[in-house]
Amino acid sequence: MKNVGKLFLFLVLCLSVLAGCSGEKNGSNESEMKTLSLAHGGALDSHLHEAALKFQELVEEKSDGSIKVQIHPNSELGAEREMAESLQAGSIDMAVLSTGPLGNFADKVNALDFPFLFESNEHAEKVLDGEVGDQISKQLEDANIKNLYWVDNGAYNIATNDKPIKKFEDLKGLKLRTQENQVQIDTINAFNASATPIAFSELFLSAQQGIVDGQGNSLAVLIPQKYYEVHKYLTITNHMYSGGAILMNNDLFNKFDEDMKEIILSSAKEAGIHEREFVQKLNKEYMEVAKENGMEIIEDIDLEPFKEAVKPVYKKYEDKYGELHKIIESEK
Repeated sequence: MKNVGKLFLFLVLCLSVLAGCSGEKNGSNESEMKTLSLAHGGALDSHLHEAALKFQELVEEKSDGSIKVQIHPNSELGAEREMAESLQAGSIDMAVLSTGPLGNFADKVNALDFPFLFESNEHAEKVLDGEVGDQISKQLEDANIKNLYWVDNGAYNIATNDKPIKKFEDLKGLKLRTQENQVQIDTINAFNASATPIAFSELFLSAQQGIVDGQGNSLAVLIPQKYYEVHKYLTITNHMYSGGAILMNNDLFNKFDEDMKEIILSSAKEAGIHEREFVQKLNKEYMEVAKENGMEIIEDIDLEPFKEAVKPVYKKYEDKYGELHKIIESEK
């Protein structure tokens, strides 16, 4: 009987989602009423959720309630790769994702994930809001994913379970989690660590069980997810800027009329700018939270050996991403 009850609840949920996501049927106007599903992998106090909440607020206000947003946080609808696939297929309407898995759908995204590529957040934002960002967005659109606006996922540092990283040599042999992204994998291997791709939804338990010795990630991800409970050390390397994006299924976006498209785009832009400011504002606070919860913060290490070690990574991908990297370099 319990199984029958569960099946009934599942069918009711499916029907309600279909009802909310039904749009242009029997000649009805897509913009008359729409409930959008918006997924992300962050906690309720994360920067990703902040972007989702701000978008929800703005788009519902600007559309006079004709567009509603139902947010699914905490990887409720799958890991980031799965969310991107669902977004492409149209089984979810929207997602706020990091750039990490998007290279599987538009390979130019991978050009952003190179180590020590950006001088500052301002440099990264200029690139994303410019020609390089436009090229990547076009490629995503060709994969049926509409990039509404770029967001900030924070700069990557190295968090480790038991071993402090005070110099380059300390990384040798450590298993460090990466996203399913070949550039990130090559980078961690170039650090003489062992890259271990694991979905973010599985990462906390993997660190807890010692399947990985640590990870590269931003304070904006580590602290809201309470990774100080499994990582004793955090070494400030800022070795990779991690971008993200507010995304929508492209076929769905194109069903809206021009006025509604503008409302969606303007709401995403305002939400994205708000999220970028939110991340930067909280970085200092996150450092204090990490310390208060027993994390040892290691700063001011010599980064030159790290930068030297990753030169072959740039060389490996020169034919593929060299032109984009020249544009990025010119915008410093």
